[in-house]
Amino acid sequence: ALGFLLTLYRTFDLQVLRHESLLRLSRSQHLNDIKVPARRGEIYDRAGRPLASSIDVPSVYADPSKLEDPLLAANILSDKLDLPFEQTYKKLSANKMFVWLRRHITPDLAAEIRSLELKGIGITKEPKRFYPHREVAAQVLGFSGIDAKGLEGIEKSLDDTLGGEPQVVMAVRDARGRALLPGLLDPERQSKGASLYLTLDLQIQHAAQNALREIVEKHSAKSGMAVVLDVDSAEVLAMAIEPSFNPNKYSAAPAENRRNRILTDIFEPGSTLKPFSIASAINSRSIHPEATVFCEQGAYRIGKHNIRDTHAHGDLDVSTILAKSSNIGTAKIALDLGSKKLSQDLGLLGFGVKTGVDFVGEVRGMLPAGGHWPKITTATVAFGHGIAVNALQLATAYRVLARDGLYRAPRIIQKMEYADGTQEALNVTSERRIYNQSTIAALLPMLEAATSKDGTGWRAQIPGYRVAGKTGTAQKIDTVSGGYSDNKFVANFAGF
Repeated sequence: ALGFLLTLYRTFDLQVLRHESLLRLSRSQHLNDIKVPARRGEIYDRAGRPLASSIDVPSVYADPSKLEDPLLAANILSDKLDLPFEQTYKKLSANKMFVWLRRHITPDLAAEIRSLELKGIGITKEPKRFYPHREVAAQVLGFSGIDAKGLEGIEKSLDDTLGGEPQVVMAVRDARGRALLPGLLDPERQSKGASLYLTLDLQIQHAAQNALREIVEKHSAKSGMAVVLDVDSAEVLAMAIEPSFNPNKYSAAPAENRRNRILTDIFEPGSTLKPFSIASAINSRSIHPEATVFCEQGAYRIGKHNIRDTHAHGDLDVSTILAKSSNIGTAKIALDLGSKKLSQDLGLLGFGVKTGVDFVGEVRGMLPAGGHWPKITTATVAFGHGIAVNALQLATAYRVLARDGLYRAPRIIQKMEYADGTQEALNVTSERRIYNQSTIAALLPMLEAATSKDGTGWRAQIPGYRVAGKTGTAQKIDTVSGGYSDNKFVANFAGF
């Protein structure tokens, strides 16, 4: 009876009291999971044209526990797969149930490996990322690695969305501890991540990239970038960057060609910032649109600092100050406006903060802190120096001028489509008013004058269209002297 009671207690102890801990121990000793990456979701432009997709390609794996002669297999496979013999033999003689030998091979090579009929050697299908338009929008899309993990661009920023749950193959060990793989990897069982529809328009992206490439080559520029926004929705229609790269062969491209300069690089906007300084002054009624300002004949001193214009001017009206791009005239308008109001409006326009497109590596830019700036800071910021922006911030701010004074955050993701076919549209942010409509009505003719034959932006004229915009040129920082370079510049134009 005592022995029977002890047996009952032992059974209760094992089956009830220690059940969970023993189950975990059993699983760790006898089971192992092999995870195979899921098929990544597709990436499309706004019209459903594919920008990134996954295609199935064969890969070679081995179950070393089933190999009869690892040395012989290593000799054969290292030659066929063009792999180092020592590395191949080490994998094939390992105490493992699964090892990759070579991934993403050609169908012909896969057929050749199958014909060898080597026990323990298998072929499975894996998804490989393919970018059909090569260099087009490459920095926006980014790329994913061999393990279907996003490494740059949208592929990295939305990796969790694009990547689905990995396929799990459970492997067991027999009573002697030998690894057994009960079934082959099954591509049909793979899950799939959500697909993305971007706001990009492939045709506009092509056009922007081709035009940008021509102008970069013409001027022997180090790099170039172009942003196109839809005025109504603030959706990004194109993000072109040169030099570009082929994401299908991303390892062959230098790192500087792979980054999205539009979001990661900042620059002083120069004179393209002047319309906002003038708009803020008109909006706050610190200056009348038809007022004149004395431009000091080309030289103006603030404390120990001199501000200069490229040409000497006397009295100029506000429109001509913008058309002739007078630093002195703009500085004087900003000083009358005051640094507090100028700082506030530039912040509302999105300068100094991220745009919200949720892109890895996006920078905030630089806007002097606080609203109580020294006079020289107020003056220089007014004409685009002492402030740094990224290209999307500048384009988004110009959209405010094209949209009657209303700001809306830009977006690049239009909607998501899940594996079951359901779709989720991303919410469009609401607009907020920065400038009143009368201010914009007064400013637009000035920006048209800036692109006229008498303005600095005359090359922007398009027959049959009214064009408004502003040119800007900023000296680059000389990393040796610490000051501004005399022969290196960032030239830009923004308009609509």
